[in-house]
Amino acid sequence: MINHPKTPRPADPAASNTHIHISKNIPPEYYFSPEELQLLSDPSNPLVISQDLSQYGIQTPFMILLETCREQDGLFNMFQFTQHSYRPLQLDKKVVDFTKKRPLHRHSCIEIMYVLQGCVTNHVENQVFTYEAGECCIMNKNIRHSEDFTGDFQAVFLMMRDDFIAELLAEYYEMAAVASKPDDANLVLQLFQDSQNQSLQFDKVYLDCFPVIPADRILEKTAPLFNSILHEIINLQPGSLFYIKGAFSRLLQLMTDPGLFSINRIHSESDNQEYLFSKITHIMKSSHGRCTREELSSQLHYNGEYLNRIIKKYTGKTILEYGQSVYLEEARIMLAGTDKSISAIIDELGFSNRSHFYRLFEKAYGQTPLDYRRQYKSTGL
Repeated sequence: MINHPKTPRPADPAASNTHIHISKNIPPEYYFSPEELQLLSDPSNPLVISQDLSQYGIQTPFMILLETCREQDGLFNMFQFTQHSYRPLQLDKKVVDFTKKRPLHRHSCIEIMYVLQGCVTNHVENQVFTYEAGECCIMNKNIRHSEDFTGDFQAVFLMMRDDFIAELLAEYYEMAAVASKPDDANLVLQLFQDSQNQSLQFDKVYLDCFPVIPADRILEKTAPLFNSILHEIINLQPGSLFYIKGAFSRLLQLMTDPGLFSINRIHSESDNQEYLFSKITHIMKSSHGRCTREELSSQLHYNGEYLNRIIKKYTGKTILEYGQSVYLEEARIMLAGTDKSISAIIDELGFSNRSHFYRLFEKAYGQTPLDYRRQYKSTGL
């Protein structure tokens, strides 16, 4: 069992310089509770959620969520840890009911779910699985999922950004270079490596890890590492971040040990329309939203009207409107996270008509670019 911290430590302001606020015009039918909206609007919160709730991201190299559910006792809580801060979130029954109505989501990072006690119901793509104590699920960025706050369980969720994974992999590469037996069949490391491979960016892959020895014996090895990471975060001192990265490496070493876990690799085949939409999204973001129906049709070899219907299905927008939402979101991020002048941002996004940009931005966010930047900066970031 993981020990709960008792007193939250304030977040390091320096850690929040690149925080992106969740959009304030999330439709109420998506059922965020007031308590959660307050937390998500906190400038120091590193968790970033897209407007349609379909993608979760983090603004720190890693994030750990410790979730505990005791449904019969009405206990539902989470602790959120990053390299700079930790915070508690106590949920009541009403809030938990909200979570059941949310859509499946994916992450902009690798996520590992490890069950410490009890069992967790996890919706993965179009299937529902139950993971018991000692079992683990490792999901790449494209796997849509959502866990239920039901029953009794304690689980830890490790989210790791690409740059953090690259640092962990670098050490493994050095060790592999001098190893007497190359570990070419390591499925966990392969998934991490694939996450860095642009040619595999649309693959939907996850790993199910099942204990081959009693789960409590594995927990005897993993729990001290989890606890030591949390202890270092709570009591930051010189060397803590190096220690934390080392503990992550040791955890991954345990998860890849065939004497502890049997690992199954599952390739989840998405339907063709979802796959096409993921490619459309990638093209739109790569072109700053500046991709016409004809250009999409040429690149994807599908009829432009068919592609327009797919975008309409997933976003409610036309191709033109979706492209606008992409470059306006880029503009918002640059206004909040950089010191670039508004003129420079407009030029970078390819606008020739400054007034047109201002009209679109104000329509989307309810204020001018300058007012948005001033309001964002006034939070003290």
